Amino acid sequence: MVNKKRLVDEFIELVRIDSESLNEKNIADELEKKLKALGLDVWRDNAGEKFGGNAGNVMGRLKGNTNGEALLFAAHMDTVKPGNGVKPVVENDIIKSDGTTVLGGDDKSGIVAILEAIRVIEENNIKHGDIEVLFTFGEEIGLLGAKTVDTSKFRAKQGFALDSEDVSYIVYKAPAQNSIEFEIFGKESHAGVAPEKGISAIEIAADAINRMKLGRIDAETTANIGVIEGGRATNIVTGYVKMKGEARSHNLDKLERQTRSMIEAVWDAVERSKRYSGGELMIARSKETVSREYDRISVDKNELSARLAYRAVNEVGLKAQFVEMGGGSDANILNGKGIKMVILGTGMSNVHTKEEYIKIDDMVNITEVVLNIIKFAYA
Repeated sequence: MVNKKRLVDEFIELVRIDSESLNEKNIADELEKKLKALGLDVWRDNAGEKFGGNAGNVMGRLKGNTNGEALLFAAHMDTVKPGNGVKPVVENDIIKSDGTTVLGGDDKSGIVAILEAIRVIEENNIKHGDIEVLFTFGEEIGLLGAKTVDTSKFRAKQGFALDSEDVSYIVYKAPAQNSIEFEIFGKESHAGVAPEKGISAIEIAADAINRMKLGRIDAETTANIGVIEGGRATNIVTGYVKMKGEARSHNLDKLERQTRSMIEAVWDAVERSKRYSGGELMIARSKETVSREYDRISVDKNELSARLAYRAVNEVGLKAQFVEMGGGSDANILNGKGIKMVILGTGMSNVHTKEEYIKIDDMVNITEVVLNIIKFAYA
């Protein structure tokens, strides 16, 4: 029932619309038109303005023609850089860019699957309850759209985010993440003339990192220091360093313990840096800021969204697999807001690179998966 040519044509149309993060207005306008043409009630917000963007989230609801629980389907509108001036190339069963930009299949492949599924529903008068749609902005730069969207306007408590690679995978678990920013304040002095009068913030940072447990902590937990900034010249004992890191875990208690251990490593390094110089006690200090970037995904396999996805993937002839993911997505945020969402793959490959591509058969498969979810939910 999926119109393959229409699906491909629409995908090519959308990837040609520039929509790097915070520049989603053109695609948001186009998607609003498409949703309205499909008969959805459409509403938008202006949340992107808070971040210097030119568009917010695009949302819609297709009123049901039968009773049943509302379902939410989500995808994001923005692409990573370089994502302007995409020139899609079709070779046999593969769509790729011309090699100068990303393709934008992340996540426009998810968008077109949702749009085509809705068309097929309407063309064939398939029974369905309320079908809700969320197209977010700024996903690639911090899940901004999902974080700011007002979910109280949605009726759905079960949902599906189309934003992963393998169509056979159903992501039902993903970690929560804490971002941690450390500021270390030492004392500047001339490194050649009077180094003993200074306290090196770089040395403190190095001591702290050396004592942190980083990388793979256990099967559920990871941690990393990814950014270090500081220093003005080689002949100055550095007085200030900023470090940025993160901790992730599927277990919230472990997440808090790991975060605390990283903070205490900095505190201990600051304490060890104390010393006397010329009879004066020299003391460094530190400041830390912890932000919960997103909550975890932990959807029971018996939850409606998980059961529907599993059955729908198997129905298209693939072997459905429940998998855990180590990254974050809009689904993490939406789960934290009370919507039980799993993540579905669209077939996108080599994402965030100029070698990105997608197989047309995978695009057809994920569209059929969405259709099957709707059919099975209201059968």
